[in-house]
Amino acid sequence: MTQTMRVGRYLTTRLEQLGVGHVFSVPGDYTSELLEIIDNDSGIERIGNCNELNAGYAADGYARTHGLGAVCVTSGVGAFSLLNAVAGSHAEMIPVVVIIGTLSNSSRLKEVNAGERFHHQVSVANKNQTVYEDVTVARECISNPLMAPEQIDRALQACISKSLPVLIEITQDCYRMPCSALEGRIKRVPPYTPLSELKKIKADNKYAAQIVDAVENAAKASYEKLRGAKAPLFWMGHEIGRYHLQDKAKELLQLTGIPFVTSLLGKSVLAEDTPGFLGVYEGVFTSPSARPYIDNSDCIVALGVWNTDINTLGIETYESGNPADVFASRDVVKVGLDLYVQVSLENFIDSLIAFAKDEPVYKKYDVRPVVQQAVVDEDKITYDGFMTELNSYLKPDNIVVADIGISANGNSAFMTINQQQGYHIQALWASIGWSVPAGLGASFVPGARTIVIVGDGAFKLTCQEIATMVHYNRNTIVFVMNNGVYAVEQMFLDPAPFQSESNPFEAANVLQRWDYEGLMNGFSNKEKAHGRSAKVRTRHDLRQTLHDIDKHLETCWLVDIHLDERDYPNAWNAIVHKI
Repeated sequence: MTQTMRVGRYLTTRLEQLGVGHVFSVPGDYTSELLEIIDNDSGIERIGNCNELNAGYAADGYARTHGLGAVCVTSGVGAFSLLNAVAGSHAEMIPVVVIIGTLSNSSRLKEVNAGERFHHQVSVANKNQTVYEDVTVARECISNPLMAPEQIDRALQACISKSLPVLIEITQDCYRMPCSALEGRIKRVPPYTPLSELKKIKADNKYAAQIVDAVENAAKASYEKLRGAKAPLFWMGHEIGRYHLQDKAKELLQLTGIPFVTSLLGKSVLAEDTPGFLGVYEGVFTSPSARPYIDNSDCIVALGVWNTDINTLGIETYESGNPADVFASRDVVKVGLDLYVQVSLENFIDSLIAFAKDEPVYKKYDVRPVVQQAVVDEDKITYDGFMTELNSYLKPDNIVVADIGISANGNSAFMTINQQQGYHIQALWASIGWSVPAGLGASFVPGARTIVIVGDGAFKLTCQEIATMVHYNRNTIVFVMNNGVYAVEQMFLDPAPFQSESNPFEAANVLQRWDYEGLMNGFSNKEKAHGRSAKVRTRHDLRQTLHDIDKHLETCWLVDIHLDERDYPNAWNAIVHKI
């Protein structure tokens, strides 16, 4: 007799096999039975979030730090609320499994044939599938339990292979129905056949030969540029991490001795104490220690960097955000005007390593990254003063999650992160408020303590997840950069208010004042064992607060960094004064 198991248990077991230990969720009647299965019949801990958007951000942060995330919500209202978070995961190649519970088969038949309408549904058509079409790499609607194993496995394999979100929609009458039992394990499928295998068949397979030729010609042209350069430089991007190529990237660096910078999206893709690291390249906010090397380099080779406007942020240019002589990402390598396609990043790096071993070109540079130092001002806290103190405080077990804007650009990007993948930012989708729930998701890394840096405007969007952190005994530290304004929006609209106090802020950019320190009383129900808060007005206050944080290692902290509304990081002078 064929062995069977329940559909809901099949799904949770597959997730467990792939390393998912937590599922983020908001309950709804179409998902209630699945959440019950997670709670009572799986090794996964269900995390209840305050809303679906936050649950999606949390799953995203979990996936960035664990390799795969999962979120479970109800049909229609839940699915639509979740959409923005999943779009961000798709934009930045974050593998998240979206699980949506929907109408039972009997309800669907009544809706289609008898005209009966059901709550949470837009229309008779399956709109969950429609709205997720552009932000997921695979979508499965499970209504026949006998087909569930095949559908679940297909979606999960696409998720881990493409490093993109997938949608698994399940009718509410399927969760406890029997299906065939597990067979084997789901394995990641590489984006391309390994180069070594392609070489074996290229003699009688013209398509394999085309790929081999493209990879080898791209690597040869690139390596010749590196060998002939006087000041070559590698520019590492987030694809190095998405495709798990850190060890190969480090081998290439060791073989060549060439220094490297990262993109903002790729910050800490390699630990920043890796020999040769210079800093982050991001337009006018480029790390001071990296700027002279970039300006003087006669050959920049970009590996896994995406061509985005963040790369040249603040620089007035008619060119793209691609200053590299060699640009390798999205399975394409561009060397000057020559384009090589179907060249996976892994195959390309493997070929560069082979050239480096056969034709050594070791270029050793004495590079010493310099963290931007703030002007000492004990009377009041500033962005630069905060960042200098925090950078000195950081410990090896800290994971930093920074919101987009002044909290990151030209600020926390200057922090030295000596843990691989120890810094996370949503630098392309750039949805403000992402960092707080994402910090919750990241906080489940064993032995780590997450630090969130978020502007006050962004914090207002997702601050409820502080309560979730407290409820699940997270020891996350959340720093709210409280300047009372949407500073970035004002900067790009008109920086005049930052030039003189006589220039008023645009009314739309002035925030409501909140008692951030007092919020923790509500979020923690005044239980100081689980939630504490502090207000920082001076650098002395900050040092004392950091000391107190270390005395309460198991406690979640909410810290109000009380800034002058016209303060900004020194790196933003280029924007404020249009230098």
